[in-house]
Amino acid sequence: MTTTPAPTTLTDTALAEELAGKLVRFLETNTPPDGLFAPDLFTDFTMPLWRLQADTRDGGVQLRRAGHPGGGRVPRTRLDVTGTGFLLEVEEEWEDRGRRWYCRELMRCDVADGVVSQISVYCTGDWDEETVARHAEAVHLVRP
Repeated sequence: MTTTPAPTTLTDTALAEELAGKLVRFLETNTPPDGLFAPDLFTDFTMPLWRLQADTRDGGVQLRRAGHPGGGRVPRTRLDVTGTGFLLEVEEEWEDRGRRWYCRELMRCDVADGVVSQISVYCTGDWDEETVARHAEAVHLVRP
């Protein structure tokens, strides 16, 4: 009888920080750094009123590029290490077709064998400049 060893679970904060940094680079460039995603990455992307999935690294990357065709910047992040991976909260800003955009996302990443094997992304939806301005006029945020 052959057995498949269980994947290594994440307990190392340094690995979580390294992978989170690579994930931010991916969000900013749309090119996944080596050692970020497993080849059989499972992606579950939830946005307002819709949900998409992919079952390979290339499929997950294509989901990202379809929604955010260019690079951008991630001005704020928060990382929390979990027993099986990490949670990464981000704010993103980017330009597309001459317009500026903004969103917030929470990503739950499972790590196996030193790479992200599953990622669930929960997104606020993309806010255009008018939505960002309307929000700033209507709401006072205590923290950015």
